[in-house]
Amino acid sequence: MSKRVAISIITVVGLINGFVACGESSQVDMTAPKAAPATKEIQKDVTEPVRSASQFDDLTDALLQIAQISITLDGAINPDEFSQQREWMPASITMITNGSVAHEGRAGIHVRGNTSRDFDKKSYALETWDENDEDLDVALLGLPAEEDWILQGPFSDKTLIRNHLIYQLSRDIGRYAARTQFVELEINGDYRGVYVLMEKIKRDDVRVALPEGAALLKRDWVEGGDKFIETTECRDELKVEWADDINGVITRLDSIEAELLIGDFSSIDLDSFIDHMLLVEIGRNVDGYVLSTWITLSENDVLGMGPVWDYNGALGNASYFEAWKTDGWHYQNPEFPGDNPNGFCWYEALLESSTFLDLRRERWQMHRAGPWSDTAIEARIDEAIAALEPSIERNFERWPLLGEVIWPNDLGAEDRKTYAEEVSYLKSWVKQRSAWLDLTLSN
Repeated sequence: MSKRVAISIITVVGLINGFVACGESSQVDMTAPKAAPATKEIQKDVTEPVRSASQFDDLTDALLQIAQISITLDGAINPDEFSQQREWMPASITMITNGSVAHEGRAGIHVRGNTSRDFDKKSYALETWDENDEDLDVALLGLPAEEDWILQGPFSDKTLIRNHLIYQLSRDIGRYAARTQFVELEINGDYRGVYVLMEKIKRDDVRVALPEGAALLKRDWVEGGDKFIETTECRDELKVEWADDINGVITRLDSIEAELLIGDFSSIDLDSFIDHMLLVEIGRNVDGYVLSTWITLSENDVLGMGPVWDYNGALGNASYFEAWKTDGWHYQNPEFPGDNPNGFCWYEALLESSTFLDLRRERWQMHRAGPWSDTAIEARIDEAIAALEPSIERNFERWPLLGEVIWPNDLGAEDRKTYAEEVSYLKSWVKQRSAWLDLTLSN
């Protein structure tokens, strides 16, 4: 979710305890800130998902201090005035880290998102280009070189970190998710506040590493066109983001789906289905399972879930689908599955299996004993806040939203008047949610 934003680069500012939203939009001095278990026989024929070492390279996963990005569109065009347009608008881009220019060149930009494109603080698709305005792979802020990026503008998420946090928790259990870095953004000299620079999900050796014959799919809002398909038995509508043969994908999915619905799980990556469910549930994501859901089909016809995507309306930050509650399964809320009645069909079959339920319990306990412990999760939150610290006050001067209910906020948002209170709520919510899952998955 997002709204209008822009950036200048930064000066430092103090600690989060007592940050309060105040003030009007302002220009900012663009100087650099100070540093602030093994599966059972049910999986006999399943291969591990394809990964390259660089997908999980710790050197590209380190969270840096906040950087500054300045984008100037040719002709000083304001991309926000074309929020429905998906055509690339040419621009120049400068990125500054530690007071030095880290990247300078050409770029393309346009507003992105379904719901978020109507917010004041917009999110943007970004391409890095060469001097001829052709795609150019660039390693931005230490992330693996690519040319497709996203500048996500946290708006209703007043902690500014929900997407970053859940993606990090996914990578912490060995599941690729988009790597992220925090930046401050300005467009045409207008300061837009804090953004999350993140990798766009796509088939790439450093992102979703899929060989020829594999497919990358997405369950989301159906827009029509040749790339949208429907499975035969579940009538699950999916978009084929990448594959050599779309018709072949339908045939392969139908075969796997038919097996799955009669309890034969030999053609699915069961661990990925479980980890995906646990990520949806720890965040109680309002879109979980049925929208913003990525799916892979391997070259040897193994169906896998992930990467996770779009958690702004998660982790206690939504007022519908009972998403503010820390108890209960998301898939058992009375309004589920909402806008996509067929999107949970595969999981309905899995939930009938005692083997699936046993493995779900085992994997939850395994993750909680390590990277998802209360201590580890709180450390991830604190790490992100430390990186953001120099920019928090400026962001909320630009967007004085603390203490307001911004859709889809839980109603308690109006009582949280400071940034520190928002962070405290997030920490408390995750701890309570994890405790409910501990109790439910204890035996």
